[in-house]
Amino acid sequence: MSSMEKDFPTNPLEETFKVLEYLSQCEPRKAASRRTGKEMQAARFANRALLVGAIGLGLAALLAYWHTSQSPLPNMMKNVALVLIVISTVSTLASLLAPIFASARTLVRWKTISLRNMLADIEHENAFVETLKSHHEKALANARYWLELKVNRAEARVAYFFGEKAAGLALLGTAYVCAKEFGGFPWLSQTLMAGPVTGSLGDTILIMVIALILGVSIGAMLLKHVNARYRFQIELIDNALRQ
Repeated sequence: MSSMEKDFPTNPLEETFKVLEYLSQCEPRKAASRRTGKEMQAARFANRALLVGAIGLGLAALLAYWHTSQSPLPNMMKNVALVLIVISTVSTLASLLAPIFASARTLVRWKTISLRNMLADIEHENAFVETLKSHHEKALANARYWLELKVNRAEARVAYFFGEKAAGLALLGTAYVCAKEFGGFPWLSQTLMAGPVTGSLGDTILIMVIALILGVSIGAMLLKHVNARYRFQIELIDNALRQ
């Protein structure tokens, strides 16, 4: 008799909680694990190059500060500062170009890499499914119901404010366009510095409306991220029930 065919426990809610607690620990494979060896080497090189660039620029800035505020630097030190700036610039450019070249090289083998990632995803998620199969079928169904309910409620809240799923990005664009049309960042800074005085009350209210749109749209995108996590858990349950 399989675990799903056993008698349902006397406290069904407790068994459902156990399923949900386990699912809260289940995560999809990280994006970093999908990288090839060349991409990981390029990422490490980019980080080191960016560090070298930051150090070089910092040293050059210190020399420039000493030259302007303390005493003029000798010609040799000026040349050192210029060399540091060149090294910083080249290192920064290298940190940007290395991942691009690595990704371009990876595209040549995209079929092999896609297959390998798919097989790794299946193996990764199947380990979760095997553990879920040890729970009763009704507990899995109950957990799926509550997860689906959470997703539907979250999507309903987003639809209540925006009317469509993609409205978060649209409202971000609306907030930007509104701010741009009314004078851009100078207008924003002037209005914020003026505060809620009588002369700029209308501008202050407009700023508050734009901030509200921006905040709600960001919240909607965060809700979509949470929903994606719940949907991943629902897929794991469906896979366990299927088997």
